[in-house]
Amino acid sequence: MSIQAFFTRWYLRRRFKPRPGAVVRVDEARARMARLTRRQLPLPHGVSRQALAAQPERGLCAAEWLSVQDPQRTVMYFHGGGYFFCNLETHRPVVASISSRAQARVLSVDYRLAPEHPCPAAVEDALAWYRTVLKDTPAEQIVMAGDSAGAGLVLACLQAAQGHGLPMPAGAVLFSPWVDLAGAGESIQTQADADVMFTPESLHHAAQFYLNGRAATDPVASPLYADMKGMPPLLIFASRQEILLSDASRLHDKALLAGVSSQLILMSDMPHVWPVMVMLPEAKVSLRQVAAFMRERVPQV
Repeated sequence: MSIQAFFTRWYLRRRFKPRPGAVVRVDEARARMARLTRRQLPLPHGVSRQALAAQPERGLCAAEWLSVQDPQRTVMYFHGGGYFFCNLETHRPVVASISSRAQARVLSVDYRLAPEHPCPAAVEDALAWYRTVLKDTPAEQIVMAGDSAGAGLVLACLQAAQGHGLPMPAGAVLFSPWVDLAGAGESIQTQADADVMFTPESLHHAAQFYLNGRAATDPVASPLYADMKGMPPLLIFASRQEILLSDASRLHDKALLAGVSSQLILMSDMPHVWPVMVMLPEAKVSLRQVAAFMRERVPQV
């Protein structure tokens, strides 16, 4: 573990992780994240940004493109944040890094958030943008990616796309995926103390914001409970010390049983979704692995 990761874990445990039994408050969580990300890293050299306003008449939420000058592949990215906080700005550093490292144009989607817009609003937004991207980009040139709730949204979008007869993209990258809002994985309890960001209670509260009365095992909200057959190749990352470890491992196992190519990369002593913390040495290693996967799945336009 790098010294940067050590102090990041220390900071998250003391400033981010809720106390046991604490009630999650939406406004407080959003304000805390805004404070954590108020200083933005500059975009990597050669990466440009294009903001896209929402187009309600077309069913499209706001989004933005981050792209190198001559992109060789297209990526769609869905940010994490428990479906109720975070935004384009909080995840711009990792999206820009993926663009630079993978020589890609990356669409970062600002999907609607709970509790104002509970499930399935986020899935509808993701699917609407996937339909739009498909109009000028073949599916075999697209890779989807996301972290935490955003990784769950990747799978929910893919399953919805499959249900509508849309072609699957070339692959999907999932950082610490949250795919079981029922919280049935054993790591929810076994890693509760080791996790430096979440408690079982905080995860449950976030799930209720998004579910809004929907069954926690409904595959639209919890894609782990859907049929995995026909999904594209997966690259999954998780920490051995996070409460969502079982979500990642069960997803990986279920994908393999369904005949889906899946690679699970586990790291020790890392916080949840460490690849999005782009200044960590361990994140740089993981993002190189992501770029290699994307180049393998989409060799060249």
